[in-house]
Amino acid sequence: MAQPVPYGVHQTMYVVGAVEIFAGIVVLLLPRGGGYLVALWLAGIIVNLAMIGGYWDILMRDVALFLLALTFARLARR
Repeated sequence: MAQPVPYGVHQTMYVVGAVEIFAGIVVLLLPRGGGYLVALWLAGIIVNLAMIGGYWDILMRDVALFLLALTFARLARR
């Protein structure tokens, strides 16, 4: 089976964790743009889960979080 990334799963999770920490800091400092950044990240997760299939409950949770991130980003503009 082909490996989707050139390094292991453990290192991939470190990268994902770093991206999520970065997104959290951006939301803290710049809520207007940070909300859209988080929404974009969640959209990627949603697409990934849809392509994998079988995780529809988690996908629907992430759709709700995606909509919340967009809502909070719009509220931060006001």
